[in-house]
Amino acid sequence: MNTLCEKTEHNPCCYNGIVGCSSYTNTESIVCFIANGDNNFLNEGIVEKSILFVDTRGTFEDGKLNVFEQKNQTPKFKVSRSRLTEGNFIGRVVMCANQYE
Repeated sequence: MNTLCEKTEHNPCCYNGIVGCSSYTNTESIVCFIANGDNNFLNEGIVEKSILFVDTRGTFEDGKLNVFEQKNQTPKFKVSRSRLTEGNFIGRVVMCANQYE
């Protein structure tokens, strides 16, 4: 049986509180966030504790999964399909990984 992902090639890693995978080809513009449990994007497979990979070089696109930083609000970062007037655009979600434990 072939494996989809060789463990030695894509080890989980953590750097300054950001969780991700090593050996990802685009490491300079990718940041990761852990999704909260607001359940707004279940159709995309994003559930509580999913790891969201966000490309900070991505451009805003209406209808796509865009990430914004909100000033003086909780949660500080928010995923939205439309532009948030109260937030600064950070990037777009390019991948999601679910954690089961």
